[in-house]
Amino acid sequence: MFEIRGKEEVLNEYVKRYPELDQFVMDELSREYDRYIDLLKNLETREEAIEIFEEEIKMNERSYKDNSKMRALEGSTHNQFMEILANYGLIVFFRDNMIK
Repeated sequence: MFEIRGKEEVLNEYVKRYPELDQFVMDELSREYDRYIDLLKNLETREEAIEIFEEEIKMNERSYKDNSKMRALEGSTHNQFMEILANYGLIVFFRDNMIK
């Protein structure tokens, strides 16, 4: 069995890194935490939980691999590419900070 850290503990970790965040961002992070709680609530092992996050990363990667309009992503300033990077960062943050 694995444990999940509480919402306040996880969000406070994010604020430590980015203290300039406003309430809108905190509300969005709170909703994202809730979404992950729903995905993790019926799992038995830490490995199953990690797999959920790995699948989220794969889905995020597919969002640009499936878009034929985006080229040379590593050098692109395309808004969608920046969104993909931000999503990846959030997935990894929640993976690394929600599961004890």
